[in-house]
Amino acid sequence: MGGVRFQSIFRGIAIAILILLLSSCSVTFSLGGFQPTRDVVQGALALELSQNQQQLRQHLSRYVDRGDKMPNYEINRVEIWKEEPLKIEDLLSYHIRGSYNLTIQLPDKRVTERQNSFDLYLQRQTEGKTWRLAKPVTPEENDEAPAWATYLIKPPGYM
Repeated sequence: MGGVRFQSIFRGIAIAILILLLSSCSVTFSLGGFQPTRDVVQGALALELSQNQQQLRQHLSRYVDRGDKMPNYEINRVEIWKEEPLKIEDLLSYHIRGSYNLTIQLPDKRVTERQNSFDLYLQRQTEGKTWRLAKPVTPEENDEAPAWATYLIKPPGYM
């Protein structure tokens, strides 16, 4: 009788450990593959801002005098509101909307602009190691399929 009780206790402990291990996994799966992480979205936002440097300079110029160099900025608190899977040029992609904070380091203080909204298209590459920021290109009048320009989002340590 003691062996049966021991097995029940052991089985309960094993199930509890298994549930704990499974609930600690934070990998998100979708039908087509892995979804982009906040780091990927943050990298895409940084790429988007660097591509739009003229607009960024105008935006940041209200914080600096004309002779000063442009301040450093940091993107943080990325919040994803909506992810919609789609295909761009036959590759798994996501239309992602959300918000982020932009922190600007000035010589004498830090300024944070909160809740800047974003609307991005991210394309996962075939090998699954990298992502690309995808931007719709104005199609020719006769083209039926939308055209896209894509830009590599360099992961940390990428050369």
